[in-house]
Amino acid sequence: MNTKIKNYVDVLFNDVPKTRKAQELKEEILADLNEHYASHIAEGKSENQAYTDALSDLGDIDELLASLAPERELKPKIDAYRVKKARNTSIAVMLYILGVLFVCALPAVCSVFDVWSAAKAGILGFILLMFCIALATGLLIYTRMSVPQDVEPFLTRQTKFTFSRKDEAFWQVFFKLYWYIVTIIYLLVSFGTGDWHITWVIWLIASALKQAIMLF
Repeated sequence: MNTKIKNYVDVLFNDVPKTRKAQELKEEILADLNEHYASHIAEGKSENQAYTDALSDLGDIDELLASLAPERELKPKIDAYRVKKARNTSIAVMLYILGVLFVCALPAVCSVFDVWSAAKAGILGFILLMFCIALATGLLIYTRMSVPQDVEPFLTRQTKFTFSRKDEAFWQVFFKLYWYIVTIIYLLVSFGTGDWHITWVIWLIASALKQAIMLF
């Protein structure tokens, strides 16, 4: 098998849904190209010329690729799932943020209105945080697990995120430094307040915040 031809076909099908029909067509095109390439080599042509002529023999590939688009009856299911995923993801993000707000704001609010002690408010905030995290995570897992099998291949390329090299490098550095920054904050807050029994909640908040960032 010619490596150059294989790479060409891989790129050609890079954004095509990974369905059985697409795989069969890919293998068929790959076999045809290699057969034409070998035929041109046997005629005494150079490798570059044989490669170019083999691609020319293939003809217009756009029509073949267009046949891999989802069938008409699948489109409503695809659109419905995309709406469902967008809605559930938005709700999950709000729950993560809400959980962090409970931990951060509830003690202060109770203190201002002199309702509960800071300790009780902190415990309640922690319980609400765990509830929000559990609910948001469960919602995301349910959304992922409920993808219809006949729809999933057509969502593969639609759920990928593309970044410029500059943005990708930034996020790689950010996530490498993230936990170092969280550790520093944890130590500063813990030593500054002396409340080691409660400051460990910072790790839960940091974890929920990271999930929210990754979702965005």
